[in-house]
Order: sequence, then C-alpha cells, then structure tokens
Amino acid sequence: MKTIGLAFRNLSRQKKRSFLLGGAIAFGFFIVTFVDALAGGSLRNLSEQFSFLFGGNIFIQASQKDDDKVMTLTKDALFIEDVLKESGIRYTAEGKRTMLFGTIIYEGQKAVTNISGCDFEKEKRLKDSISLVQGSWENMQDSNALIIGETMAENLGIEVGETVLFEMQTAKDYATVGEFKIAAINRDPSLLGSIMVYSHIAYLNELYELDEDAFFFYTIMAEDHENQDVLANQLEAIIKKYKPVTNRLEAVKKNPLNIVRGINEQLKEASWEGDMYSVITFDDQVPNIKQILSIVQYVSLGILIALFLVIMIGISNTYKMVIFERIKEIGTMRALGVKQKEAGRIFMWEAVLLSLFGSLVGFIVAILGMKVLSLFTFTSEELSLFLHNGHWTYVLNAGSISIKLIVVVLLTMLAVRGSAKQAAKLNPAEALRTTR
Repeated sequence: MKTIGLAFRNLSRQKKRSFLLGGAIAFGFFIVTFVDALAGGSLRNLSEQFSFLFGGNIFIQASQKDDDKVMTLTKDALFIEDVLKESGIRYTAEGKRTMLFGTIIYEGQKAVTNISGCDFEKEKRLKDSISLVQGSWENMQDSNALIIGETMAENLGIEVGETVLFEMQTAKDYATVGEFKIAAINRDPSLLGSIMVYSHIAYLNELYELDEDAFFFYTIMAEDHENQDVLANQLEAIIKKYKPVTNRLEAVKKNPLNIVRGINEQLKEASWEGDMYSVITFDDQVPNIKQILSIVQYVSLGILIALFLVIMIGISNTYKMVIFERIKEIGTMRALGVKQKEAGRIFMWEAVLLSLFGSLVGFIVAILGMKVLSLFTFTSEELSLFLHNGHWTYVLNAGSISIKLIVVVLLTMLAVRGSAKQAAKLNPAEALRTTR
C-alpha cells in the first residue's frame, strides 16, 4: 500500500505530464469503447428488426415423418402455449407462421421466393417493421393480398393492384397455382429482398391444403433477446417431458456454424411416431449477425493495440526522462533502505494507476458521447435498420471491456518496464552524486 501511495503521489506531483499521458490512454479507450458499444447496439437493432420480419426470435415447430420424408406441420397450438406458460419466459409478441416456397409469375417473368403467411392482427409489430413505399395496409383487407419487396417488384415490373400467380407444391405434393393481388410494395435491403413477401396465413393454408388452424411454426419475441439459446434450451427441456424433441446441444456439437442444419439432420436420422418438436432461435437461422459482432470486437481490439503501440512509444520516452529527473530522489530512497524491487514497483504502479484512470475517463466520455448521440433523431432510410425508432443505441459488453482494460494495463506496464528496471538497478551513491 505504501508503494501505491508513493506512485499516486508521484503522478499527482507532475499533473501536466500525467494529464497528457492519461489523456492519450483515455482517447484510445474512448475510441474502442465507442465503436464496440455502437456496433453492438446497431447489430442488436438489426437483429430485432429482422426478428419481427421473421415473426419472432424463438420458433417452435412440429415435424412428421412418412418413410424417409420429413414434413414440418404444427397443429397443436394449445400444447405450445402450455409449454410457454410452464417455462415462465417473458415475451412481447407471439404468432403463427406458414411459409411456402415457390415461384411468382408475372407476364412471363419469374422470381423464386418464400411467402410468409401471417396473422397481421396479432403481429402488430410487423407493421412497424415493414416500410411501405407503395400501397397501404388498407389494401390488405383482401384475402389474397400480397406484400412484396421493392427489389422483386422492380425486377418483375409489378405495380400495386396487379395480379400475380404463385406456383407451388401442396402438402400432398400436387403442383398448384395460387392467385395473389399486390396490396403493397415494401422497402427492402438487398439481403432481404427475396424473403420479405407476406400474405394472410388463412389463404396460404388454403393453397397448401392445410386445416385453418394449422401452421408451420409458432413464434415468440422473447424479451431477453441476448439469451435466445438459453431460453430455447429451456423450452426444449420442457417439451421433452411430454413429446419427442430434437437436441440443440447435439446439433451445436455437430454443426457449430449451422445449428439449423444439425437439427434437420436429426429429423432425417431419428425414428419416431407422431410429432417431433424442434426449437430454433433467430440466431440459429441468421448466424452471420453474431459473427459480424465478433468481427467488430476483434477489429476494435486490433485498433486498441495499434493505438497503444503508438502511445507506448510516448510513455516509454517520457519515463526515460522521468528517471533522469528523479535520479536523486531514487538515490535517496535507496539510501534510506528501499529495496531494488520496491523502487521498480513504484514505476510499475504508476503505469497501472495511469492506465486505470485514463481508461476510466475514456469509458465515461464514451458513455456520455453515446448518450448525447442517442438524443438525435435520424431519418435516413439507409440507416433505419440499424436504429431504434430513429435513434442510435448502444450495448456495453462487460467481457469485451474487461479484456480491453487488461490489454491497456499490460501495454502501459510494458512501456514503463524498461524505466522501472533502470530505476531498480541504480546505485544509491552514484545516484546521489549525479547532477542535472
């Protein structure tokens, strides 16, 4: 504690120098914290908006097996609702989805796509997530109304009010054609252009020859968006008490980068009678978002190290001057009985305190900067997917911040290490005789 006190006194004695060195550390920590948190918030907003477009962030479905063919078809919504009640999971929205794969045909032009059948009355947030560029929600009153993405509309030359055909296979593998009326065209980023096609679930079930109450999967929007995997495993454990269910942990072991494929392989390989349930998360279906966040964190760590390699040079050169300035002071301490290691530790503790204070200031400035930025409303359509109601948000990852703090402390100590060794090796008599 005495060594730490001396280190703190030395830093406070040279306020200007400590301010400059600490400011450099604070700037580096501010940059990486700001980038990390803003990227995390943007990706969370992107993930949440995608989740609403998909219907939720956790999906429960039942599959049946006929010989070697697996078909997804869920009929027992009451069973799923009982499972959700037993789990105690908090969620803000729920719904049923039927999704059919086929080909949209318009005046000889074709586009392969999936059509999502939704209950628009229950999925109220879906309306907030879809930005219409043509048409209106009032047009969705027709039973065969269809919403398509603007990319597809441009490629096919379709306008609101026109009729298209949808070629598909029924549940019994019969080829059929359905007729849809374009009710609206929504704005879509290129990566969603082929899946942002929506219709009424009742009409889609009719085309597929399903019962009115049947659907493909049951969706919920869990409040705890960050722990989808934990919640999905919890639901899986409850279902297992009553019905056959796939094993997510096994799917992760076999296909860590594609859990959905692992679950589908289980459905193909397993033998069962009746329904086999599966629980899938949004992250399972779109793992790239998590990968992007990991990449951003690695990049920000790289930026931090690059910044501190430059800062280290300044700190190292500064402490070489400090040794020369304090040479008599070090000689006096050594003459009074301070051991070599203790003399060196004073400099190392100065580095630790400097890095901790600098990082703390950088962290606080980053928080204030993000809070100020979040007050502004942005109307850019290009940025809308990354915003929450037009505002930037941020996510602080405690693990990532801790790792970066440790890196800052270690690099600062490394920069001072040479000066600390030099101070420890000084001969007391020679140091006292030295004149500046």
